[in-house]
Amino acid sequence: MITALLTEASDDLETGHLESLAEGRCGTWLLDGLAGARLVEPLVRAAAADDMQSAAAAMSLPLVAQDREGQVLGALLAVPSGTVISTVSQLPGHGQHALLSMLKYAKIKAVAVSKDARGRGIGAALLKRCVQLYWQLDYMLLFGGFETGRELGPYYTRQGFTVLRPGQTIDVGTLLAGMPIQLGSGPGETFFYRWRGRVR
Repeated sequence: MITALLTEASDDLETGHLESLAEGRCGTWLLDGLAGARLVEPLVRAAAADDMQSAAAAMSLPLVAQDREGQVLGALLAVPSGTVISTVSQLPGHGQHALLSMLKYAKIKAVAVSKDARGRGIGAALLKRCVQLYWQLDYMLLFGGFETGRELGPYYTRQGFTVLRPGQTIDVGTLLAGMPIQLGSGPGETFFYRWRGRVR
């Protein structure tokens, strides 16, 4: 039910995301981080073992909203940004910054609410909890995108995100690696983001 909901909300979900979710491998390191564990160490070990796919799953955030009977009403999936990781890792001498991006930036891949539960604030509650958890883990940036035709800009603005106009980008590199790296959406997609605190 959860994977079906998320797939309906986004055609950008990869098989690896869905498999990790179904197998219960998503979010395990984030739970450890919320309990006080340092996430740098398992991340460095995963990089040394060339097992970044497992690391990405362990650092993904699945959230589920259920009613009192356990019926799934909504779901959210946030993941480390593959675009940021690959872009930063191509900069000479910046491999460690690519790893650091997994601890500082996350992409909201999908937010979904079942049709019969819409209009009850479930999506907003999932987004609010997502923001709270990532800020608690000391992340700096949450971002995502949606099909422009879905006209979700006002919705994400109400949830505290900034929605970019077509062609606009944000710089995600200077803070992370000391040089500008622009991030935005592709054709037909609208980009939204939220920095933690006053970091801009």
